Amino acid sequence: MRRRWTDELIESELLKCIETLQLKRMPTGNELKLIGRNDLHLKISRTKKYRGWAEHLGLPLKASCTLDGQLCEDYVEKLLIEKGHTVERMSTKYPYDLLVNGTVKIDVKMAAPYILRGSRVHAFGISKESPTCDIYICLAYDEFGELERLLIIPSHFLKIKTLCIGRTSKYNEYLDKWEYIDQYTSFYNSVIGFD
Repeated sequence: MRRRWTDELIESELLKCIETLQLKRMPTGNELKLIGRNDLHLKISRTKKYRGWAEHLGLPLKASCTLDGQLCEDYVEKLLIEKGHTVERMSTKYPYDLLVNGTVKIDVKMAAPYILRGSRVHAFGISKESPTCDIYICLAYDEFGELERLLIIPSHFLKIKTLCIGRTSKYNEYLDKWEYIDQYTSFYNSVIGFD
């Protein structure tokens, strides 16, 4: 007999798995699969997703690069909304993170500093020489997790796999270039006939 999944059943099964795994946080998909609960993993993925269920249950997520990336996307989304833009979050399978004003595709990147050949740098994983977004928003954090620089760079200028910048960089000309989003929005609207 097939199980009828409800929110209550998902919550109940999740709590059992958390107890089995002896966690004080939301389990990951891999952890659920390790204990034979791919069925639950699929239901979580198709409903509130891991982040939504963690919030619903009041549990923290496991610290990860994905979580850090999502927090950066949250931050950029908030800034864009404060500047009067509409923002749609894309799923992790999309080649970009945010769709702004229904037209502008933005990929959010983050980096912490490290020392490379004696110089302090930030390295952003662009990962593709042919961009799949219109604009990259790169968040450079300092050693204490505070935002040091925010760069808004049209993807046309980043046909590279890794953006590595020091304190002085030609890319500093893109510091806080929020006007690019308005310019891209105006361009797209003129092409598709919106005012």
